[in-house]
Amino acid sequence: MPESLIAGIPVHFPFEPYPVQRAYMEKVIQCLRDGTNGVLESPTGTGKTLSLLCSSLAWIRTRQSEHQQQMLKLDNCDGGVGAGAGAGAELSDLARTVGKINNWGVPKVIYASRTHSQLTQAMRELKRTAYANMRSVVLGSRDQLCIHPEVMREQGNSNKTNMCKLRVHSKTCSFQLRVESKKDHPDFRGPSIMDIEDLVKVGQRLKMCPYYASKELVAQADITFMPYNYLLDPKARKANKIELGNTIVILDEAHNIEKICEESASVQIRSSDIAMAIEDITHIMKIFTSGESQDMGADEPKDFTLDDLSLLKEMLLELEKAIDAVLVDNVTEGTTYPATMMYELLGKANFSYGNVATIVSLLDKLVQYLMVASQQMSIRKGGTFTLLSDLLTIVFANKEDVMSKVYASFKVHVQLEETKQQGQQGQGKPGNKQQGGWLSKGTLTTTSSKQAKIVNFWCFNPGFGMEQLLNTQVRSVILTSGTLAPLKPLIAELAIPVAQHLENPHIVDKSQVYVKIIGTGPDRQQLISNYTNRDNPKYISSLGQTILNVSRIVPDGLLVFFPSYPMLNKCVDSWQASGLWADIVAKKPIFLEPRGKDQFTSTMEEFYQAIRDSKGAVFMAVCRGKVSEGLDFADRNGRAVIITGLPFPPLKDPKVILKRRYLEANRTRENQLLSGQEWYNLDATRAVNQAIGRVIRHRNDYGAILLCDSRFKDASQVQQLSKWIRGHLGDRPQCSPFGPIVRELRQFFKNAEATMKQPDERESEPPLQTVCKTEKDEPLAAIIPKIKREPGSSFSFKTANETAMKVEMANSIKTWTPDDYAQAVGRKLGAGGAATPNAMDFMSRLDSNVSSIDFNCCSDGSSSGKSGLVKIHKRERSSPTPPEIGGSMAQAPKKRYKLVENIKPEPVSSQVKVAPEERSDFLREVRSRVSQDQFRNFGKALIEYKNSTKESFEQLMQVLLEVLVGPQLRYLFVGMRRFLKNEHKAEFDRRLSKLESC
Repeated sequence: MPESLIAGIPVHFPFEPYPVQRAYMEKVIQCLRDGTNGVLESPTGTGKTLSLLCSSLAWIRTRQSEHQQQMLKLDNCDGGVGAGAGAGAELSDLARTVGKINNWGVPKVIYASRTHSQLTQAMRELKRTAYANMRSVVLGSRDQLCIHPEVMREQGNSNKTNMCKLRVHSKTCSFQLRVESKKDHPDFRGPSIMDIEDLVKVGQRLKMCPYYASKELVAQADITFMPYNYLLDPKARKANKIELGNTIVILDEAHNIEKICEESASVQIRSSDIAMAIEDITHIMKIFTSGESQDMGADEPKDFTLDDLSLLKEMLLELEKAIDAVLVDNVTEGTTYPATMMYELLGKANFSYGNVATIVSLLDKLVQYLMVASQQMSIRKGGTFTLLSDLLTIVFANKEDVMSKVYASFKVHVQLEETKQQGQQGQGKPGNKQQGGWLSKGTLTTTSSKQAKIVNFWCFNPGFGMEQLLNTQVRSVILTSGTLAPLKPLIAELAIPVAQHLENPHIVDKSQVYVKIIGTGPDRQQLISNYTNRDNPKYISSLGQTILNVSRIVPDGLLVFFPSYPMLNKCVDSWQASGLWADIVAKKPIFLEPRGKDQFTSTMEEFYQAIRDSKGAVFMAVCRGKVSEGLDFADRNGRAVIITGLPFPPLKDPKVILKRRYLEANRTRENQLLSGQEWYNLDATRAVNQAIGRVIRHRNDYGAILLCDSRFKDASQVQQLSKWIRGHLGDRPQCSPFGPIVRELRQFFKNAEATMKQPDERESEPPLQTVCKTEKDEPLAAIIPKIKREPGSSFSFKTANETAMKVEMANSIKTWTPDDYAQAVGRKLGAGGAATPNAMDFMSRLDSNVSSIDFNCCSDGSSSGKSGLVKIHKRERSSPTPPEIGGSMAQAPKKRYKLVENIKPEPVSSQVKVAPEERSDFLREVRSRVSQDQFRNFGKALIEYKNSTKESFEQLMQVLLEVLVGPQLRYLFVGMRRFLKNEHKAEFDRRLSKLESC
């Protein structure tokens, strides 16, 4: 790899570094050399992570080399000394031993990021460098690394953690017991870089616990990867035994670091938590007094006594009484008190600095006891004790001599707790019950005189977390991200001394990025997503028309970011009812950001597959969501991003109000803190900057950024955008008319495709359900032009596809049966119809996006439903080496079709298909299974039903019976029940049973 001399350090980089990368690495090395801190911003796509790793590890390697040379000199001196110098030799050996223990004074690197997926990406980057042979380790949670089947069966991280601790303490975890004997195994020590997945695989192979084994690698590691909370949360830092003395701490993706510092110092306790803790203590006391503990194998002496339990119960009863006595004047939003209130509440229950350590230890012992007891009886596992332990640990973490700073930086906010007992026990009136689905009205309020409460202990000074980090004697702290600007307020809030700071420009040319503010839609309706306009039907329609027109121009992937989930859902509902949704889908399939982890993974796979299939796709997501924060939409995956509005925090949220008040109260000319309003605006703009960064991901990437909100032209908003985006908008940015933007956007992509190097198709693992692929015997040159070709460009395909569309109800069909062929050309199979479909029907569907053809549904006698089932699957595989092209060989590509027997036929009746529970997922499922006209009628009936009339229910039922009554769609019909009003569910059940009896 090329070597560059940067700030006096030889740095091996995978290629000749660009000027922005060289400037970035120079700042990093200066921080490490001088032992100072740095705040460095470099836009996403400039190779920030690669530069960070190469420069820091190059400096570490140089220091290691210097110390090795010193040791060689020491050895040479020892060799020249005679036998009489025994004392000197012993002193030399002692120096070596001490030096080895302290890593010869060479600092280690701790690389922290927000999520494990970001850490995995960083480790992949490290594997590409010349420093891949340096020792590294990643620290993960038990949830990610544990391989013990019984522990993994536990629900929730807290239960898994406690069960693991119990098994380790009782020496009943065979995986943990093997760590000592297997930790030096070549399979474990051999690879220098192992991410979470690698650790789990090695652990399973060696039957050794990956969680505890990874900690064995920390001592020898040059660089340790871990999530933020392992560093900033004192509890996590202590639990993982992380030593920070003389370390280099790198906080990547640090644009949310203030919030993380604040949250790590904040805590919440509910009245219901205290009540359950009292119940659990009472239960344990009954076990003690009844002698049941003898049956649980508790012959050993207990770690606590009955007196301990009685005292703790009395303290919790006092705490419960003290919280009940707190007045909440504002029932809706809660009441705020000074930080002293928390210490007064705990003081009334006799919790103090003097006894908190003893009580926390007792709570931990009770958790372990309940974990054992829960194995043999139905009892809670001590989760409330863990919450109480966290409360006491965080509240009393600040030393008594800094209480004045605590009182200025913390607030206590008390809210009424919405209990679920009424609904669960049937004590509430039917009219008070919440309705789910489309009819959800919001929160439930009660007026009980002794209402349960939530006590929040909120930190508004992120400097607390940073101060604790700096007090551990770290050598350097480097904060870096693509969206840190403005830097001065960030540095002021964190109260961190910074010697080096940097705001890098982007690595791409101006011709590779198209940035415009769109203030009006195609119908000249103003685009502004503020509070007064966001419910305007004309605005929502105009925004949809804008997205539709842009989707016609932008090739491949289009990202659309909304300010919030409610706004996203509102637009989706409106567009589906008006038909705009179907118009967009006709151009590109639409994917919505799901909230569930499992659904998120599958949705992203479907989106990437749509891009690979050259269909293009639209992904609609939310600012601050998973998609906007950490995912890579390089090249064809993201050619344009639309920002539909500014994602301001909720204006009336108590935490937002208190944060603004804190900044106004503590702002001075010297500390350069932002005002409350400036912070409020910046919080929204940083989320926008982060979403914009999903598109331009490397030097040869290109894309468009469309800001569809007229407020983006305001000077206050422009100044808070990233520096490189401001450069594209100019000194005085204005909203552009929609017509010229369409022409410019079309010309931009035309020029980019002609002048920019088009990306190679990324290799990716096929989906699990794919059995075979298409094999193509064709030269590489023949493959590349086909990447951009629209499906159905050949005449034969168009002819067959037009007839097949008569029965096609979705954007993508996975299987196609012979019955469908016959219907497509107006014939019937069997006695009264014609023969089987002809070759034209058969081959036309193979040319489309159907992945398999199912012959198992052919009803021709006894062969149906028996063994020997056959599916035909398409096989696609590019030739590893392009053949020679000459003369007649340069012809159209050939296809081979392979018949595959017994490919896990899907059971017809053994599994009952269930409709999705989430509203957006349900709508997407319905849309994919019915025609556009049917879905439009379904949407209109649904909107009318929401307006609550007797006739609207009858109309909805009529539409449901027309659209979803077929056997293959019956599960969707049944799934509609959860979205009906309570008074209509009985009638729905009656009609459903009547329908099933027919």
